[in-house]
Amino acid sequence: MKFKDYNYSVSNKKDWEEVFQSPQPIYVHSFQTGSVIINRKGTLNPEHPHAGNIADEEMEVPILAHWIHHEKKGDFLLDTGLDASYTMDPKGGLEGTDVDEFQQEKDENIAKHIKQNGINLKIVFLSHLHADHAAGVRELPKNVPSVIVKGEYGEYHPEIHGDFLEGMEELYEIDFSQATYMPPLGPSVDLLGDGSLWAILTPGHTPWHVSFLINSVDGPILLAMDAAFIHENLELGVASSDYTWDVEQAQETLEKIIVFLGEYQQVRVVVGHGI
Repeated sequence: MKFKDYNYSVSNKKDWEEVFQSPQPIYVHSFQTGSVIINRKGTLNPEHPHAGNIADEEMEVPILAHWIHHEKKGDFLLDTGLDASYTMDPKGGLEGTDVDEFQQEKDENIAKHIKQNGINLKIVFLSHLHADHAAGVRELPKNVPSVIVKGEYGEYHPEIHGDFLEGMEELYEIDFSQATYMPPLGPSVDLLGDGSLWAILTPGHTPWHVSFLINSVDGPILLAMDAAFIHENLELGVASSDYTWDVEQAQETLEKIIVFLGEYQQVRVVVGHGI
């Protein structure tokens, strides 16, 4: 595997108010590529004082990928969801001691969505390297670059979770060390250089997890990814406990997102496993 820097221009924007004054012709459409059974008591930290009495129950939630269309710059994906291998095998053909299992209906896979919508894919931006967000890279065109945050690959353990990156020759990385600090969220990168699509460092779920913001003419949209699993994380102000690298940091990140949504009430939010 070769690693290359994803080149971006450091933004001269000082805050999100300034960003939102210049919306761009960029749009998002979300695809369901499967589903997963999770436990509500892990999705919401039962030890948090605001958690209340969380039911110990299983719930089925969607696995998403997000198509970004920019009228001038083309088509992009934010996460890939699952490839077609999960239709027949809940483990997607992966081998490891802790491989996750998912459900998938026929034709839910990411390549099918791309074909049906005539998407001419240019770049894939991945929020983090968990299979439900990135396994779909296996069936994408090999000439399409995949981009993660620098440091995230170091937390990827194919011998444990399965090697869905096997055969990938190169991976691009976003270096957040020069990123603009955009309060209240934190380090943020203008991915396309025109203020239309932002990657925001939102650690906790993984050490280098990112969320994305689309600055559309239809209004700004925050794709929280797994910084908020379900809407109840935001409604209660309680982060997850299971499925999470650092529960305390995940809580800090969630609280920043809640403050941001309070300050900029025009922002629509999409959680990691819900629309």
